[in-house]
Amino acid sequence: MSPNDALQNKQNTEANQIFGAYHPVNSHVLDKAGAASSGVDSKGQQILDYIHSLPPAYEFEPAYTRQYRANPYEHEDAPEVAKQDINIPCDNHELAARIYRPQSAAESPCPALIYFHGGGFVLGSIESYDKLLTQLCAQSQVVVISVDYRLAPETTFPGAVEDTQAAVDWLVEHAQSLNLDPNRIGLGGDSAGANLATGYCLANKNPASFKPCFQLLIYPSIVGNDLTPSRQEYSEKLLLTEKLLHWFHDLYISQEQENDPRFNVLNAKEFKHLPPTFILTCGFDPLRDEGQMYVDKLIENGVTVKHSCYADMFHAFLNFGVLQQAKEAVTECAMTLKAVMAHSK
Repeated sequence: MSPNDALQNKQNTEANQIFGAYHPVNSHVLDKAGAASSGVDSKGQQILDYIHSLPPAYEFEPAYTRQYRANPYEHEDAPEVAKQDINIPCDNHELAARIYRPQSAAESPCPALIYFHGGGFVLGSIESYDKLLTQLCAQSQVVVISVDYRLAPETTFPGAVEDTQAAVDWLVEHAQSLNLDPNRIGLGGDSAGANLATGYCLANKNPASFKPCFQLLIYPSIVGNDLTPSRQEYSEKLLLTEKLLHWFHDLYISQEQENDPRFNVLNAKEFKHLPPTFILTCGFDPLRDEGQMYVDKLIENGVTVKHSCYADMFHAFLNFGVLQQAKEAVTECAMTLKAVMAHSK
C-alpha cells in the first residue's frame, strides 16, 4: 500500500467516526470526482432542456433575473420546521437572515449550520433556497440559518466576504439569545456560498473565541478563474456554462483581485487546523475538479474529509427537488450534519 493510500484509508476511518457511515444507495455516488459513462440522468436532462429553452440569465440585468426567474422543480416544503426572519446589523447596512428550527428542538441550546446560498455571487436569495433548507433542517434536526449576503454588481468583492464575517460573528455573539450552542456551529453553502464559507473557515481557523466545528461545501467554487479540465470539458449545454461563469465573475470581481485567496481559495498559505469537512461534487459540472482538488488539499494537511460525487448530475442539481438524486443528496448532507453535531457534544 502506498503512503497516499494509507493516508486516504486513515482519513476514511476518521470520517466515518465523525460523520457516520451513511451513504446513498446509488451506484452513481462515488468517493472520487468523475462523470458517469452513461451521461446525465434522463430526468436531469429534461430539467436542463427546460433551462436552455429560456433566454440565458446574462441577457438581462441581474435584478430582473432575480425577480422573474423561478424554479418550477423545487423541493416540497417541510411543515414541521419553524421559520424566524431576523436582521443582522453590519457597519453601514443590515443583512436579512432566516432561522429554520425543528419544532421538536430541545429547550437546551441547539447545534446550528449557518448557510450561504449559491448563485455566482449575483443571484440567489433566502426565498430561492427556502424549501431546500427546510428539508435540510427537518432531516438533520439541526437549526439552519440562511444569510442573505449582498450581491454583485451592486456590491462587489470583497463585500460578500465581509458580510460573511460580520454575519457569523454576530450570530455567534448572540448564540445565547438565539438558543444556539456556540460550540456546535458549522458553516455551509453551495457554489459561491461554499466559497464564502470556505473563506471564513480559512480566516478563522485558530481564533481564541470561535472556530466553526464543521464545513458543508456543496460543489464549491475554489480556484477563482483558473482553468481546470472539468471547466474546459463542461463549458456548454449544462446549467453552469462558461459564458454564465464569466458573467458572474465579471460582475463580482476585477482581474486585479481574482488571485486573492478569499476568491481563489487554493492561493491560501495554510490549510491546517480546519474543521471536519464534507464536500459534495457532481460529475457534469465545470467546478467538479476543483472540489476534488480541495479534498486532496485538506487530506494532505490532515483535515478529516468526506467526499461524495454524484456522477450523473450537473451543477446546482440539489435545488431541483423532483430529482431523486437531489433528495438523496439532501438526505446525505442532513445525516452527515446530524452525525457531526452529535459527535461534537
